[in-house]
Amino acid sequence: MDVAIARLKWKTNAVNLEEKKTQNDIIRTFSTRSDMRLWRANSGVAKFEDERTGKERQVRFGIPGQADLSGIVEDGVRLEIEVKSKTGKQTIAQKNFQNMIDDFGGIYILARSVQDVTNELRKRGYDIKI
Repeated sequence: MDVAIARLKWKTNAVNLEEKKTQNDIIRTFSTRSDMRLWRANSGVAKFEDERTGKERQVRFGIPGQADLSGIVEDGVRLEIEVKSKTGKQTIAQKNFQNMIDDFGGIYILARSVQDVTNELRKRGYDIKI
């Protein structure tokens, strides 16, 4: 394997691990609160063999650009949290999803830490104590 490709793969894996750790920290901090609900929102494609026909089938789930974490806060407002590494950037699809959530009065947070989520919720008037 080319050294440059190996470095790129290592860097990509390190960024993914950083984002995954931050996601887990956010879920641990907020998912058990009584004033909100928060869960992981997966998206992608699953392949499986159809038992009836024996043929491979694909099922798509989620929508392009959806945030990593979805939830709802105490007053019924939708909450979406996109988790990025320190250097991560939103894709165009993620920006479009953010615009849709904003347009419909939801809360969209681009988070690089638990503190980012806390700060944004407080800024919007939610009494967040950690």
